[in-house]
Amino acid sequence: MYVVTNTIRVPEGHAAQVEAGFSSSAERMRQVPGCTGFLFLREDPSTDPCVYTALTQWEDEAAFAAWLASDQFRQAHSGGAGDRASGGDVKRYTVIAASE
Repeated sequence: MYVVTNTIRVPEGHAAQVEAGFSSSAERMRQVPGCTGFLFLREDPSTDPCVYTALTQWEDEAAFAAWLASDQFRQAHSGGAGDRASGGDVKRYTVIAASE
């Protein structure tokens, strides 16, 4: 299993819009070959800017790489959060142990 996180910072005035966009992403990610899970997480809601982390689970690194090269990836990121988000701290992990 392979896990990728992307942490972004969103000014409070744009939080609802970003949350709505990522909520629709959850359904689309179910259609991506090799993607086994998607979570959109919000840290302490009292902070400004709001800090969110998108977490995706993949069968393996090759499945993630295939998604990065896909039209689905380009379409999912074409609108982007634009001026509503900053950061984009992406981290990649190989899972050593898991409980499912």
